[in-house]
Amino acid sequence: MIQSLFSGISGLKTHQQLLSVVSNNLANVNTVAHKASRALFQDTLSQVVQPPTQSGPLVAGTNGIQIGLGVGLSSVTNLFTQGSLQSTGVNTDLAIEGSGFFVVRDPTAPAGGGVYYTRAGAFWVDANNYLVDSNGYRIQGFQTPDQSAPTVPAAGDPVQDLVIAPDATQTGNMVSFSIESSGRILMQLDDGSVIPVAYIAMNNFTNEEGLLKVGRNLYQETPAANRLFTGYHQPATDGIGAIRAGFLEMSNVDLGTEFTDMIRAQRGLQANSRTITTSDEVLQELINLKR
Repeated sequence: MIQSLFSGISGLKTHQQLLSVVSNNLANVNTVAHKASRALFQDTLSQVVQPPTQSGPLVAGTNGIQIGLGVGLSSVTNLFTQGSLQSTGVNTDLAIEGSGFFVVRDPTAPAGGGVYYTRAGAFWVDANNYLVDSNGYRIQGFQTPDQSAPTVPAAGDPVQDLVIAPDATQTGNMVSFSIESSGRILMQLDDGSVIPVAYIAMNNFTNEEGLLKVGRNLYQETPAANRLFTGYHQPATDGIGAIRAGFLEMSNVDLGTEFTDMIRAQRGLQANSRTITTSDEVLQELINLKR
């Protein structure tokens, strides 16, 4: 009888964790490029009352008797399905159509550190002409060293902070710039010329669910994620999605699914709490046998 109490408690705890996951998904229904999470359950240990036995010429076999001892949380995984793209008309807003991540770097971090990955492409150009995200982290890519003779990056070239401005070889001033689906950034000068100034880098992982969420729409690499490429890699190649300028990827949270999961969590909590109260009533009856 005590076992049923502990099984009920494990059910309460696990369904509360499910409700926490659902609540977080609903809280981020309008967060740019947010990926919904999914909670999966697993049964815990089982008490073997009678082990299975093999049948023989004169003996019948049995399947055994096992009593489960509750439930636990198996995993909470991120669902990296494509979110819908919303047009914004802002040329620095970038959405990824397909798989892959933008690479950003914290400029205050030591050299070689502070690298994160994101799908939230609400970028802008800061006062120093760096292309940055909403956290002020600088977008990584390949910077054209000489705009008078633009260099096309090769896969694996070192990436760096992207600057959108004319270099010393140019005499004109920037009028506007645009970003192509391949990640190439074109700058138009007041003399009418159009020149490439930088190339946005992207990367991908064989196991996206192995990435570590660190908040602020950022992911941190872990050994479980298994990054595919080193250095620069062009968007819209090798399974990486294309860039859509003037769009933002919305959250992939589905309200219908989340409200259904909320009902499941609520009913699971109610059922497990009823298990506990029923076990308590039975124990009370046993105690009342001696009067």
